[in-house]
Amino acid sequence: MSLFDRSAGKLSGQTMLLLTADPGNALLDAARLYDPEVRHWHGRLVFRNGVLLFGPVTVTPKVEQQAGLPPGFAVAWYTGAAVQRHSQERSHLAKQDDGDRLVRGLADRLGGTTHPAHLQPELALLASVYSEQGLSVEQVIEALQPYGGELRAEDEKPDSYGVTGKEAPFYVGYFGPQLYLERETPPAVGAMRSKPLHHWDINTGTRAARAARELSLKVGEAALALASRSDGVALDMLGFRISSAQDLLPR
Repeated sequence: MSLFDRSAGKLSGQTMLLLTADPGNALLDAARLYDPEVRHWHGRLVFRNGVLLFGPVTVTPKVEQQAGLPPGFAVAWYTGAAVQRHSQERSHLAKQDDGDRLVRGLADRLGGTTHPAHLQPELALLASVYSEQGLSVEQVIEALQPYGGELRAEDEKPDSYGVTGKEAPFYVGYFGPQLYLERETPPAVGAMRSKPLHHWDINTGTRAARAARELSLKVGEAALALASRSDGVALDMLGFRISSAQDLLPR
């Protein structure tokens, strides 16, 4: 299969995942961390947020040269955008950004790389928790205190608040179901996605690529503790589900 079976114009600007060998089922397993309901359809993976991932494409020397790819890779996948129902439709730019994050997360988990090699923007170290179950701000503080020290609530409103502390390594923002937008929610939330959810962001303000190991682990542990307390799911800054604090460490 040639990378240029489709016109070069249609591929222009698309993000690619490059691997040294076909990973087989490991690709789909990793993709399910991004979207548990991902579907395989006619040579592409279809994600709920309108992102498509086409492949695998065999990278021959000719394809490598035509596409301007770095040497040493055997297979490639490239992103696209699906047409969605009006109620779920998101802008092309949003889908492209989601496609970039998907490819970055897959490359991290499968030992590959992306093309272009450096995708923007540089992401802050952040973990998110989504849940159908609400918690009082006191319960949130109790769950996070082992990782954030002395914490307090601020800017409390009926549908939002913050949690911070003088020596806290992170800031927590809460957004209630009244502010929930299904089309903006990461597909990793899965079947819960169609319901108004409670959402917490644990944000450090530190670039993920430069964050200290201790800080990355602390944020991961805090997110998993809050997800456990609220019976929710914890996600990394690329929108992939995490099951261990080590999932936030740079790969």
